[in-house]
Amino acid sequence: MRSAILYGAHDFRIDELPTPEIREDECLVKVKACGVCHSELHQWDKRIKDLDYPRHIGHEVSGEVLKVGKNVKDFKPGDRVAVWADGKGYAEELAAKAERLCLIAPEIPYELALSEPIMCTTNGVMKANVQLNDTVALVGTGFMGLILMQEIKLRGVKQLIAIDVRQEMLDLAGKLGADVVINPLKEDPVKAVRKLTGDKGVDIGFEVGGVQATFELAPELIRMEGKLVIFGYHPGPRQIKDLGYWNWMAFDIINAHFRDMNTILRGARIGMALLNDGKINMEPLITHRYKLEEIETAFSAAKEKPKGFVKSVIMME
Repeated sequence: MRSAILYGAHDFRIDELPTPEIREDECLVKVKACGVCHSELHQWDKRIKDLDYPRHIGHEVSGEVLKVGKNVKDFKPGDRVAVWADGKGYAEELAAKAERLCLIAPEIPYELALSEPIMCTTNGVMKANVQLNDTVALVGTGFMGLILMQEIKLRGVKQLIAIDVRQEMLDLAGKLGADVVINPLKEDPVKAVRKLTGDKGVDIGFEVGGVQATFELAPELIRMEGKLVIFGYHPGPRQIKDLGYWNWMAFDIINAHFRDMNTILRGARIGMALLNDGKINMEPLITHRYKLEEIETAFSAAKEKPKGFVKSVIMME
C-alpha cells in the first residue's frame, strides 16, 4: 500500500509499505479520506528538534472496513466508518482499534465524515456548558470555528457573534447561523461587542484562532465572571499579557482540549450522530480536495489559505 510519510520540513514522500497486520480488537480500514489538520502544520512547516523523523501523521480518517479481528463484534467488512486515528492516516490502509470507529450513514460522502474534528467541537461545547440565552463570541471562524458555531447554535443561545479577519469566512458564518459578524480590520471588535451586550461583554468567549492575536482579543470581549474557552491549538509559547486582568475579572478559564479516551470517544459518537441527523453541515467547509501524491500542495493550501479556502482533505481515490 502507499503511505505519505513526513521526512522533514516540506518533505512528504510516498512510500510503499506492507498492509498493516490487525490485532484481535482491531479493524483493517481502507482509507477513503483524511483531513489535513491545523495541528499538523507546525511539524510539516519546519523540522522540530524534539520530534522523531520520519514520522506518520494524519488522524482525521474515514473509510471502509476491510477486515475485523476475532474479538470485534460491532463492525463487519463493508461498513463505512469514521476513525479517530493515532497517526498513519495518510495511507491507503489503516489498522485501528474497533472502539475508535464510528459508523457513518451511506449518504454522507467520506470527505465530510471526519469524526476527529467533530469530536473536538462537540466536547468543547459540552465542557463550556453553553446555556440557553447565553451570549457567545467566537474569535476565529475557520474550519473548527464554523463547526463549533453550528453546535453552539443548537444550545439555544441568545446571540452568537462571529469574529474573523477573513470576510469570506464571516459571510459563510452568517449563512451557517451567526447572528452578528465582526471583522476587526473594519471595526473595533471590543467596542462592537460592548455595544451589542449593553456594555457588559459576552457570557462566553471561545478563542479558536490558535494565534497570539486571538488569544489576546477573546478575554477583552467577556463579562466579569464569564467563561474564557481556550479552544484553538497553540503550538509553542503564548504570552498572557495581563494575568491580573484575568484574575480581577474572575474568568472561568476552560481548556477545551481532551486526552481521556472515554471523553474523546463520547464526543465523537455524539458529534457523528448530529452529523447523521443533519444538524451539522460539513458540505461548505470541505473546499479543497487532493490526491495522496498532492499532499504537499494540500498542506501548503492549509497554511496559506487561498481565497475560498476552509479545509483541505486528502482523497485516496
